[in-house]
Amino acid sequence: MIQAAQFADCLGARAPECTEANFGPIGTGPFVVDEFRPNDVIEFSANENFRNPDQPGFATVTFRGGGDAVSAARSVCQTGEFDYAWNLQIDPQILADMEAEGLCTVVTAFGTSVERLHLNQTNPDPELGDIRSTAEAGPHPFLTDPIVGQALSMAIDRVLLTELGYGAGGAPTCNVLPAPELYASTANDACLEQDLEGAIALLDEAGIVDSDGDGIREYEGTPLSVVFQTSTNAVRQDYQALIQDWWSQIGVDTELRNIDASVFFGGDPASPDTFQKFYADIEMYTNNFAGVDPQAYMANWVCDDWPRPETQWQGANIQRFCDPAYDELVAEMSTTADLEERGRLAREMNDMLMQSYSIIPITHRGGVSAHAASLEGISMSDWDSELWNIAEWTRTPGMERE
Repeated sequence: MIQAAQFADCLGARAPECTEANFGPIGTGPFVVDEFRPNDVIEFSANENFRNPDQPGFATVTFRGGGDAVSAARSVCQTGEFDYAWNLQIDPQILADMEAEGLCTVVTAFGTSVERLHLNQTNPDPELGDIRSTAEAGPHPFLTDPIVGQALSMAIDRVLLTELGYGAGGAPTCNVLPAPELYASTANDACLEQDLEGAIALLDEAGIVDSDGDGIREYEGTPLSVVFQTSTNAVRQDYQALIQDWWSQIGVDTELRNIDASVFFGGDPASPDTFQKFYADIEMYTNNFAGVDPQAYMANWVCDDWPRPETQWQGANIQRFCDPAYDELVAEMSTTADLEERGRLAREMNDMLMQSYSIIPITHRGGVSAHAASLEGISMSDWDSELWNIAEWTRTPGMERE
């Protein structure tokens, strides 16, 4: 909860411009912001007006961003510099070896997080300048054809990727909405089995062939060459490398790009490298929703929620999907109370997205974090912020920091 007066002039497209309010929000939580240095650190102190006079259990909190997942894990599990590290998207064995040293505890919780590929439905050609990846740029030369997306999906071995990247902390998935069970579709489960031969046959039958013998297929004269970007992260780079190899086997050329996470997810409207601007053909990241009802989450893909210059590149429909029939389902769900019917509508929306192949889900991720062994009160949930009960966190008596 934030203060209405403070954010009264910070709504819509103006939201990213309200630096003072965004960097020092006045809320009802257990801590207040003392200093905010973008892409670096936030310093907090205990809220003297917090509703529970016995909380929080700490006088200050230092929240550091940037860096990479391995360094974050080491800062908790080996050096003890920090007490908590989240989104530890690293080799499961490396993390297990760190935990075995005894300084930290690894915690995992499953919710709705899905590592997925977004296929840009607009044209990201750099020659288009400022209009690239917008409606004005026009449709993508070939990724709007579901046959191409389906072939890319069929070529991926989700089971192998998930085993290598997450171990028990992940499960292969064919849905962007994997849970709760009421909303989870089974209509797309064929993707769980890699089918390189089927992908090749699908493209051949559609006439998308390599006409000049260079190993790259063409779609109506345009080579199937893509730029595939994601954040800098060891697991994601492993995913990229394997996917690049599989796609090369079906005649698709892939250039890989990785961007520092603080930039990729930073939302700076002046940066060309944010996931919202999507100046690439394909990008990969994880998203989820809080709570257990997916109505707001599934509304992310309505036609008018594209990121674009007029909104300072704010918007949740990252791949620029648009189907009026989908918008109608979103509207219907907003007026439907029956739980079973809501489940049907959510599954239908999920299936529409999956069968457009504008999104290719890969892994249903559990949230993996680590906390200092001396930290008590952690109750991790992937259905809400991991810090949802930070007011209750305490240090084990006798294990205080010096």
